[in-house]
Amino acid sequence: MLTFLFIPCFQWRGSILRYPVVILAALLLTGACGNGANSDSGKVQVVFWHAMGGPLGDVLEDSLIAEFNSMHEDIEILPVCMGNYNALSQKIMAGVMADSPPGMAQAYETWTAQLIRGDALVSLDSLMEADSSYTEDMWNDFFPVFQANNTFDGEVYSFPFNKSVPLIYYNVELFDSLGVVPAATWQEQRELLGILTVDGNNDGDLFDDVDRSGTAFGTSVWNFECLLAQAGGSLLNSDSTETAFNSLQGVEALEYMTTLLYEDSTAYLTSGYDHQKGFAEGRVGQVQGSVTSLAFMIRDMERRAESGLTTFTIGTAPLPAGREQAVYIAGTNVILFNNDDPRVVEAGWEFIKWFTQPDIQARWFAGSGYLPARVSSLEEPADIAKMEEYPGLKAVLEQLHYAVFEPQITAWYDGRAFLSESVEIVLYGRMTPEEALSRAADLADAEIRTGR
Repeated sequence: MLTFLFIPCFQWRGSILRYPVVILAALLLTGACGNGANSDSGKVQVVFWHAMGGPLGDVLEDSLIAEFNSMHEDIEILPVCMGNYNALSQKIMAGVMADSPPGMAQAYETWTAQLIRGDALVSLDSLMEADSSYTEDMWNDFFPVFQANNTFDGEVYSFPFNKSVPLIYYNVELFDSLGVVPAATWQEQRELLGILTVDGNNDGDLFDDVDRSGTAFGTSVWNFECLLAQAGGSLLNSDSTETAFNSLQGVEALEYMTTLLYEDSTAYLTSGYDHQKGFAEGRVGQVQGSVTSLAFMIRDMERRAESGLTTFTIGTAPLPAGREQAVYIAGTNVILFNNDDPRVVEAGWEFIKWFTQPDIQARWFAGSGYLPARVSSLEEPADIAKMEEYPGLKAVLEQLHYAVFEPQITAWYDGRAFLSESVEIVLYGRMTPEEALSRAADLADAEIRTGR
């Protein structure tokens, strides 16, 4: 029998050599994880590291993996959550250095690119070609953005795992009472937020109990990236040899955010998930978030109802468009590591095939909020029921038809951090968009020149 093990781990920045102490600790923690071995019951155990915790982990482990185990006499998945992506990435690199990687793991594209260079991964193209049961139609059923996102230099090395897109959450009863609908463009968004904003005591402060802000948001670089793409810009140039976000489009994206904050005064900055808290309390008319946030927001609303607090219906809508309709997808993919035992690779491939079946993807979306990777999943009963319950989700999922993804090169791991810092600096008014983007571009370009 074949077994998959999800085990908690750590994260690297660019080159693993930058963190020798952390890597040594991760190596010591690796212990008996291994990458696959025969169990006492005769099953082949395959290590599968992931970072899905809480209710998301419950859906993955207690529902889907448990079902897979029951259906496969010779394959067993033993899930252990790593807790977070930092732990996961550090553990992966430690395992590779120790020649004891897992059988499978979740991974961001920048990690995958580095692992490919180190010849640590199995080409999924090779497995698809060798598997007579896997047809070209199955691969072509994946949304094109997921096909491209998992292809590195013309070869498929990963399959989509926990993917998400951003969307607008809004207060349905409030919108109905005001006779408004979610905005379709940036300009409509500004006008809508003005209608939603109420300074109940005319003191110029939107934090009183009698006030309501149009929206609220944190300093997430994901928000900026989507605005950049909607303005017609991109993060890197066409051959990924240098940054492209230090542009007129980049400045336009940041100026749009600062306009809402400081000129229109229809938004305020938050930290963590405080914007969602303000939304649940009715102090914010709408917020931008991840599609995976829906389950958590529903839970918070149910808790408010149990406590006798005011609640409302949560509506969902796609992001407004700028010059273009565009969103960046987020989340990780699943990778298979090279292994001396071919049964481990075969078992890993069997699980990936099963997990990405349309009906399983539909249940993954319904249970966790993570996007179904295949177009035909939208015709499955679980997806249909979810979209009937939240009608706006259909348009949210249609964003996949014009979605883009972040750079795959390893250097983007640091590049994204530099850009994130600059977005925060601008939103707090400590630099102009031009100054901050120029700074981030210089730092990121240096990283790219050092090694992709």
